[in-house]
Amino acid sequence: MLSAEEIEERRRRFSVRFGEGSDPELYFAPGRVNLIGDHTDYNGGLVLPLAIAEGTYLLIRPKGSPPARLYSENSGEEAEFDPCRIERRGDWADYSRGVFFILAELYGTPPPFDAYYFADLPLGAGLSSSASLEIVTAFAASCLGIEIGREEAAMAGWRAENEFVGLSCGIMDQYAVALARTGTVLFLDCETTAYRRIPCELPGTSILIGHTGVYRSLIASAYNRRRSECEEALSLISAQVGARPNLSRVTPDELEAAGPSLSPDLRSRVEHVIAENRRVEETVACLSTGDAAGLGRLLTLSHASLRDLFQVSSAELDALQEISLAQPGVWGCRMTGAGFGGCVVALIRSDRIPDYLERVPELYRSAGGREPFFIIVDGPGGGVRKL
Repeated sequence: MLSAEEIEERRRRFSVRFGEGSDPELYFAPGRVNLIGDHTDYNGGLVLPLAIAEGTYLLIRPKGSPPARLYSENSGEEAEFDPCRIERRGDWADYSRGVFFILAELYGTPPPFDAYYFADLPLGAGLSSSASLEIVTAFAASCLGIEIGREEAAMAGWRAENEFVGLSCGIMDQYAVALARTGTVLFLDCETTAYRRIPCELPGTSILIGHTGVYRSLIASAYNRRRSECEEALSLISAQVGARPNLSRVTPDELEAAGPSLSPDLRSRVEHVIAENRRVEETVACLSTGDAAGLGRLLTLSHASLRDLFQVSSAELDALQEISLAQPGVWGCRMTGAGFGGCVVALIRSDRIPDYLERVPELYRSAGGREPFFIIVDGPGGGVRKL
């Protein structure tokens, strides 16, 4: 997280940009890394994300008259909108506009406000920067007279991204950012939204995030195409074995029975979803016994499935994963998030991190010419909150 001095400097910049007045309130929402369970969320399956220390900050205060004024320090861009008529503009602020569009539907027109966003979370890195912005916006609406709980904030952020921004995402990111608790991972059933917080205690073992240097936009990627393929596969399977609400409710036997109606690609997508749900459950068992070796093996199997069956990896992700696996003390490694760029997550002995960080960056640069960066996760963090 940012230091008190860094945050105080942002308060000063808020006053310079928006003028003197009452002190703005400060809110924070973390980014997340998904330990395991990718491309299962929008298929009604199981996921196991955790919050990281880096995230999105929001200084906000109500103002007397429209428009609402927004500024993103990370992009250096201003934006505004009339709370009485919120329209999509196709810029970064649509994530905020979308949240208020949903909140207006649920709670009535919000008052105008000034909002100053800043972050220590990299954008487009697969660490849920968009969900972090959405959830900090929704939760901060309490300072505008809109009282909203964490689960309601998660659903408002999810609806904003799907219905307003136009990305057909699952609920994992928003739930993880809103509901994370220090020292735990969130074991979430994305069909029912039932969840449990699972203690994450692996003595002598750390979680390390490695970014490939490849940034990507989900909307510009094949993400929506993968989701469409899953919907097509579900329709074909349901025609053969009876209606199923999502792919996570399809059994291996049902997939086998419906197999002739599926193309090889569609069958592979379903095989991944079925196996990935099983790996999430097995990971929970590994965490309960402190089995780092077993957990690492599951991470590596997940990467192979995402690479070969779901086909959402990339040359850079594969290179960083393979280089990581070759390092002493690494129990396992996988791509994490939607893919097509972004990050890997590795499980590593804590005493081997210095050696890893000394060797891996140059090995990766030599393999692909990209510039990586790394985040050491000092235990799972907490969710959205007022600071």
